[in-house]
Amino acid sequence: MAEAKKSQKLSLKPSVQKTSVQEEAAAWVESRNAAELANSTVREEANNGKSKRVTFEVTEAQHQEIKIRATKKGMTIKEYMIALVEEELKR
Repeated sequence: MAEAKKSQKLSLKPSVQKTSVQEEAAAWVESRNAAELANSTVREEANNGKSKRVTFEVTEAQHQEIKIRATKKGMTIKEYMIALVEEELKR
C-alpha cells in the first residue's frame, strides 16, 4: 500500500512570536526616514522643510566611479551627489 504524503508546513512554535515581514519593512522605512531627516536637517531648513526626491539611472561604470569618488571623500553616494548639486547651484 502506498503511503500518503504528509503535507510539510513550516510553522513557529505557539510560544514564539515573530514580527511579520510587513512590520519589519515598516520599521526599516521609519528608521531610514529618521536617519535621512537627521542628515538633511540643514538642507531642509534652507528649503523651509520641504524636500523632493530625484531619481535617475546611471550606467554601471558611472555608478562605480561615483561610488569610488564618494568613498575617497568619506561620503555616501547620496551625500556626494547632494554636494555636487549644491556646488553647481551656487554658480
